[in-house]
Amino acid sequence: MTHDIAATDHNFSGRVVSTSLDRMVVRTMSASPQAVQRSRRRIRADGLDHVVLHLTSDPFDARTERGDPHVQAGSITVNVLSQPFVRSAAEERNSAIVSLSRDLVSTWLPEPEAYHGTVLTPQGGALLAAHMMSLVGNAHRIGPGQAEGLARATAQMLAASLAPTRVSLAEAARSREAAMLLRCKRFIERHLSAPDLSPDTICRRIGVSRSSLYRLFHDVGGVAQYIRARRLHATRAALAEAGGARRVFEIAYGYGFTDAAAFSRSFRKAYGMSPSDLAAATSAVVGTVETDLFSEWIRTLVP
Repeated sequence: MTHDIAATDHNFSGRVVSTSLDRMVVRTMSASPQAVQRSRRRIRADGLDHVVLHLTSDPFDARTERGDPHVQAGSITVNVLSQPFVRSAAEERNSAIVSLSRDLVSTWLPEPEAYHGTVLTPQGGALLAAHMMSLVGNAHRIGPGQAEGLARATAQMLAASLAPTRVSLAEAARSREAAMLLRCKRFIERHLSAPDLSPDTICRRIGVSRSSLYRLFHDVGGVAQYIRARRLHATRAALAEAGGARRVFEIAYGYGFTDAAAFSRSFRKAYGMSPSDLAAATSAVVGTVETDLFSEWIRTLVP
């Protein structure tokens, strides 16, 4: 058994007819009303990770970590056996069920788990449903030479049916990443003067993995490079506002730079002048130009 089943009737009866076709198993199922659960404990016990397509004859409510959809009759649910799943009691009346190996599905859907709990409505899954019914009706006629091709065709049709979902998932992922990137940038901005500001600190305080953090900042040269650039920017602004009243390295040290020579080289590379040159320029005119206006002016000169 791949699931834990709880019948609602003491006079439970059921019938399942299965046909193994290479990397695909096709079955029909008729049964009294039953609630179904795939628990973490069972997942650990059997280690199965097949992708299961269930063309249901009756409506039911489902629960996965992605949400709690109501499934109408004639819909196809997509479930991955490596993920938990709960289904309310429902009758099965010649329901069509197709199980595909994960490695086959991943040829067209690189991360099948992302689609666990997806529901294809009777309209959205019409072609796949017709294909599944054809497989069920003709399973006894399919020979070994046809099985592999039909299994691949089924996986391809599943991927095609999920195309709109794939776009939605990609858009949702981009939105989540954009929000997380903004959150990380705001954290960095608030802690530029913190001595312990680092990728590890961000991961710990924000609750993001190192791999995700590095991916978020990949397009700006990496998270460490971004922190350095923002610290240089803050140092430049502080130098302009100080008007020569504070020592250059005192300001730099306050933003995490502990090596004066390395700081000076980085500053010159970023802004085309040394920090001492900028400090001297601000000091020379601080008495003749109102400080706030000069600070704004110097920012326009140094991008």
